[in-house]
Amino acid sequence: MATIKFILQSKTENSNIYVRYSIDRKTNLKRKTGFVIDFKDWSEPKAQPIQKNDELKALKSKLDKLAVSLETAYNNSVSKGGDFTGEWLQLHIDFFNNKTPVIELDILTTYIQKYIDDAPYKQNQKKETGLSSGRVQNIKLFKNTILRYEDENLKGKSIIIKDINLQFVEKFKLWLFDQKYSVNYVGKNINNLKTICFDASKNDIETSTQLKNIKSISEKKAAEQIITLSEQEQDKIKDAILLRKALVNARKWLLLGCLIGQRGGDLLNITANNIKDINGIKIIELKQQKTGKLVAIPLLPDALEIVESGLPYKISLVKFNEYLKDICKIAELNEPTTAKVKVTSRNPLQMETKAKYNFISSHVCRRSFATNFYGRIPTPVLMNITAHGTEKVFLAYIGKTTYDNAYQMLEYFSKLAPRPKTAQLEVIHNTGTK
Repeated sequence: MATIKFILQSKTENSNIYVRYSIDRKTNLKRKTGFVIDFKDWSEPKAQPIQKNDELKALKSKLDKLAVSLETAYNNSVSKGGDFTGEWLQLHIDFFNNKTPVIELDILTTYIQKYIDDAPYKQNQKKETGLSSGRVQNIKLFKNTILRYEDENLKGKSIIIKDINLQFVEKFKLWLFDQKYSVNYVGKNINNLKTICFDASKNDIETSTQLKNIKSISEKKAAEQIITLSEQEQDKIKDAILLRKALVNARKWLLLGCLIGQRGGDLLNITANNIKDINGIKIIELKQQKTGKLVAIPLLPDALEIVESGLPYKISLVKFNEYLKDICKIAELNEPTTAKVKVTSRNPLQMETKAKYNFISSHVCRRSFATNFYGRIPTPVLMNITAHGTEKVFLAYIGKTTYDNAYQMLEYFSKLAPRPKTAQLEVIHNTGTK
């Protein structure tokens, strides 16, 4: 026969009162009732408050009513063939205390997954429908970070969205810093946390009243080493003697990439279907994975030569990055170069000086294009191809400043032919009298 007993597990002024529900010999459930008491006012033999004042009598009455409520729930569940678990007991305690029961979408990781699943229908920053693949990937990484935090800090316990307050964020932030993440990466995780919580709030999921007071953090990035391939270095790569077919193929991708300015993932997905003929002009048309933006890049003579000789076959981004270092080593790109490198996935980047070929990766294509054609092609046109949102971001990307832009403007102005001056008649006012 099922029995109910109220117990204390500590001897403090605010001891939690637990209910122990023994369903059978194998099933013993225990949960907090939501009530507390000074252990001195508790009768252990009778398993109830000592009846010495009205407050304690009222507390006993509430516990008696809770016991009746649980017995009723038990009988209803038995008749329906229900299972008796700790979650079942907690649900009915919450129901008795008029608490809103936790539903699946109240759980942070569950709601993050919903956000990912709904990504094709969500409005992005440009007020268009559908989040970019880059943004979706960012949220997936954020979910993995949360799962790791739950495992390492909460013993696997799920985070409830309404519990995400200032105190929670502070603990989460400290944990992220303990993982050796940068200030800006920590800030990105806090921003993702806020995004998910605000989205949950729009869907009537209970959130903390402190949500609007949660602030992100950031710091200005130190100037980074801009690694590009000059046109002279590209010529050295073009002339290098490569004996492996895989390297010859990767070289074609590299040289094409430096002429069309796309990210590695977009570059390596180009096929013959992306080559278009518009009014006699050959272009590459593609939809960028990260931004979702459709771009059309006219093929310069060198790029057209690569395309007409036959597009390189597809390879993975990992293999591409591996081959690039081999190609540039053979091309003798040995100039001592200092750059940041990642030692391990969780440690911050460290500065190292090595031969330049060690630092060449797929990203060099887009940055070389932007750098080499800056000042030769109007900046807005370059930005449209590289998909930079603002001129400030674009200039920082290629290591330029607004002053460099001003000097470039002066060069343009100096080349403009001066406008001929038009002779003007001077009006002389007659102030004399007749």
